[in-house]
Amino acid sequence: MPSKCFFEFDRPDLIFYSGETINGRVTLTTTSEKSVNVIYVLFEGEAKVHWGESRTMTVNGQTQQYTQHFRGKQTYVNTRNNVFGSGNFPAGTHTYSFCIPLPLDCPSSVVGQYGKISYEISLVVDRHWRFNNVFKKSLTVLQTYNLNMSPELLVPLMREDIKHFCCWPCRSGPVLSTLTIPFGGYAPGQKIHFTLEIDNQSSGYDLEGIEVKLKQIYTFQAQTPRHKTREKEHSLSQSCQEERVLRLSKRIINYTLAIPSVPPSTRTEGHIILVSYRVIVSLKMGHCNVDSDFEVPIVIGTIPLVQSAENPSRAAEWIPETPNTPAGAAADLPPSYDKCKPPTFEEATNFGERFVDIDADEHNRTDDFIPRYPMYTNFALPSAPPLPAEESITYPQQHVPLNCGSSADRFTQSYC
Repeated sequence: MPSKCFFEFDRPDLIFYSGETINGRVTLTTTSEKSVNVIYVLFEGEAKVHWGESRTMTVNGQTQQYTQHFRGKQTYVNTRNNVFGSGNFPAGTHTYSFCIPLPLDCPSSVVGQYGKISYEISLVVDRHWRFNNVFKKSLTVLQTYNLNMSPELLVPLMREDIKHFCCWPCRSGPVLSTLTIPFGGYAPGQKIHFTLEIDNQSSGYDLEGIEVKLKQIYTFQAQTPRHKTREKEHSLSQSCQEERVLRLSKRIINYTLAIPSVPPSTRTEGHIILVSYRVIVSLKMGHCNVDSDFEVPIVIGTIPLVQSAENPSRAAEWIPETPNTPAGAAADLPPSYDKCKPPTFEEATNFGERFVDIDADEHNRTDDFIPRYPMYTNFALPSAPPLPAEESITYPQQHVPLNCGSSADRFTQSYC
């Protein structure tokens, strides 16, 4: 009968933040004695990038096609703790504790088409003259991004654009567009309420429609055989207005975009996988004209701006203090929950193809793991949450920040 391994963590949702310490236990059960070199607990956090591109070459006068592979790899954390030395490992049940500090600058877990940032804890049984037994468990790690520590995000975003119907010499009067977004940063679960002002000064053309999208951009950077960058965009949410903006008229339109469960924006350069977000406005100029697009970059963090609450004077009671949290200060981080729902089918397939690590051991793959990201579900409307249903998410006492007031005053957060 093969050996069995079970991982247990002090936090059941398996979502951790940079600067925290991962505490838990691993239990290994064997039915027979084993001759081993060593048994150890391994924690790895790394990024991998890979894609292939078709190329042609001429050999002996014949054209042949081949695939050129681009790869990249970065290691953020690699810790090993030996739990049993060389010798005969006795049969039975054995439990080992682990305590793993996460660096403050480790990037967030992400999975894209051409790469992933992953964090895995493994129990490795290194055996004499036989294949190793490797038992793995994947975790979600998020880099804490408290938007309140970036005052520049309080400044409203404004973008002005000028377009013309047709081209010279038939060019019409200009279409002036002004997009205003109240803040430069938001958190998943919030809604972006913004204004688009259109001034159609054309005397001969109507504007046929307007579309606004929130886009996520993954930037993958290969290191070998040479440095190369590849981007992948995903539309997260959109709002459309089919009504025309008539010629020689003005219109002010209020839009709302919901931010789904997504990873935070990448805070620092130098990583081979970067995540960024943009609000893109498309003006439908008609069948005989080229549509006009313009965009505004926006930041997604893990903790919302206080001023983005409906009642900012009380928002500080609900938002945990998290910037540059030292290792072990878990009470200052966003709360977690005992019951976490897995991603829906729509969420799991939202990003198209997922990265498959072709270099990984076939017997120890974790390609099916999907990171989960917290969402603030009641932040915009600070009211007492409804009584939880039997299967609803609960708030564990050990993760509640100090001096938070009653449970009715706290914000609600969920995981997707």
